[in-house]
Amino acid sequence: MNDVFRFKIAIQTMKDYWKITIIVSLLFMVMAAMYAGMFPQFEESLLEMMESGFGDSFNYFPHADQMATYIGFLTIELYAIFWLLILAIILGFISASSITKEIEGKTIDLLMSNPVSRKQIVFEKFIGLIPMVLIVNFATMIAVIGITAAINESLNLGYLLLVHLVSIPYFLAVISIGILISTFLDEKMKASITMIAVLVGMYILYSMSLMSAGNEFLGYISINKYFDPFDVLKFGDIDIGGVFVFIIIITVCLIISMIYFEHRDIEVT
Repeated sequence: MNDVFRFKIAIQTMKDYWKITIIVSLLFMVMAAMYAGMFPQFEESLLEMMESGFGDSFNYFPHADQMATYIGFLTIELYAIFWLLILAIILGFISASSITKEIEGKTIDLLMSNPVSRKQIVFEKFIGLIPMVLIVNFATMIAVIGITAAINESLNLGYLLLVHLVSIPYFLAVISIGILISTFLDEKMKASITMIAVLVGMYILYSMSLMSAGNEFLGYISINKYFDPFDVLKFGDIDIGGVFVFIIIITVCLIISMIYFEHRDIEVT
């Protein structure tokens, strides 16, 4: 029974991805510094664009009318695309291949030879990816704080912390969806591409929901609707309902993953 709670698989998962964790952390720190640091150079031109009504052309981007402000610029250039979409794709790609790579690589029998159940394997794979989320998340936050101070812009650090705290359940929801896909498919590339398609599809649906009132219902299908970094960064407003949606997604996906993986046939050699 003690072996079940040693989290050997989770620890091994952390070790397997530590290099990727460092690389992704550095990448997003650089991206955060680059985009935040560009704001002073574009501030005047952005103000002119907003005054001319050019921002109305980007109504598929939430808060496009705030692009001339530092918070709006940071939200649109960093959080709306690179954070909620690109980082989600990276994490989704990794999580969707976490179990399929074991099946495809014929190493799943080694995992199942441990005194743990298949449910425990699924759960520990999920747990093993949490440190990546935390490290990338808060490393990026530190970069934003540093560059904001360097360019002498104002930012509520408490609200910035809230953005990155709410990002945790958002990305854990992404990982749980990836884990679910990983239990259903046997090829890691097919699973990862499926996950990317799901994330991009949800992002497109959310963008379409912003274009007209008639499309608003499409947003409810997307996880992007339930997390608005601008509202948190500007006003400190957290969508509590959205956080609960993420928790429900995490719970449901993990339960289905564990039940299905427990009963599915896996060919081992």
